[in-house]
Amino acid sequence: MRKREWFSKVILVKTKNSKRIVMIISQFYPLLGGAEVQVQGLASNLIKRGFKVLVLTRKLEGLPTYEVIEGIPVHRKIRTIEAPFLWGVYFIITVFLFLYRKRKDYDIIHCHIVQEYQTIVAVLFKYMFNKKVIVKMSSSGETSDLKMFEKGKCERLFSPWIRNVDSIISVCKESSKEILKNGFSREVLVEIPNGVDIKKFSERTYSGRSELKNITYIGRLDSYKGINILFEGFKKVLSKVDNVRLTIVGNGPDEDLLKKIAKDINIQKHVTFKGRQENVLSEYHSTDIFVLPSLSEGMSNVLLEAMSCGLPVVATSIGGNSDLIRDGHNGCLIPPRDSGKLGTVLLKLLGDEDASFKMGKEARRTIEMNYSMDKIVDKYIKLYKRLVL
Repeated sequence: MRKREWFSKVILVKTKNSKRIVMIISQFYPLLGGAEVQVQGLASNLIKRGFKVLVLTRKLEGLPTYEVIEGIPVHRKIRTIEAPFLWGVYFIITVFLFLYRKRKDYDIIHCHIVQEYQTIVAVLFKYMFNKKVIVKMSSSGETSDLKMFEKGKCERLFSPWIRNVDSIISVCKESSKEILKNGFSREVLVEIPNGVDIKKFSERTYSGRSELKNITYIGRLDSYKGINILFEGFKKVLSKVDNVRLTIVGNGPDEDLLKKIAKDINIQKHVTFKGRQENVLSEYHSTDIFVLPSLSEGMSNVLLEAMSCGLPVVATSIGGNSDLIRDGHNGCLIPPRDSGKLGTVLLKLLGDEDASFKMGKEARRTIEMNYSMDKIVDKYIKLYKRLVL
């Protein structure tokens, strides 16, 4: 009886201590891209469920080295120097020092984005201190994490090393194919898509037919997002109808170039650049069609959000877009760089409000069934328990 009681206590202690995770990402709130949004959502939900989670990220000028954000302890302890070689050296050293000092406070190192240097250090800690290492591949295609990792001379040296992780997370089927092609074992591959807060990104209130239609893009303004292709497709729309506008939400390195392109092809009167917006929910709720013409994606947060809001969506048939969308059912898929097809699809949706409304309803249903943040957190908890317990 005493042995059985002792054994039970050991199991309870092990279970309790195994709910400790350090998540590492190069940047974090208030700098929020797709990967950062996913880390914040995952970490805050895990903490609510009793897990001990901390986030390790880079030091940013003007921000404290430690603070609690939505219940998440955030340590801005990674330091870098703006020099090509020293940037990586300082990154690796400061990650190593933090993980060493905190080595008794976590069981799992969860690295977000393969291409960043923390994966190298995490695998070292796997062998030095028996830590479990999970790494997430955030993008696929032309901007694939693995392709980005291979671009640097230093990174290429460590390519075989990072294949020793305990699990690599793929967010879509295209990423899974890339992971296996790059020499990772099928046994370490786990498919977990990105998730969205379906309460926050609530279904829009349909106000019925309106004279002026709004097509919206939300995201970074750079060459991989295909916004110049969107402009060409939108020009085709304007050749048939004029009661439509295009709203561009976001900022990025190509903003001035895109404004020039809009002027050069004479669509600028129908295009509004709104810059970065804190309240994107109002943008979703005030649009008729959401469009994502990207050339490379993992699983897009904005696409998840738009579908969660019950919008008809048009997206390129790449990455996680193809996993999310059944063409003609809960959205429309078009080939990348095909402005003609994009214009045709937009015209079809604009001309059939009933079909667009039904498509938006199916989009919302898809998210509720498979991509709510609660369900994605369940998948991660299952993985954590499998690795540690």
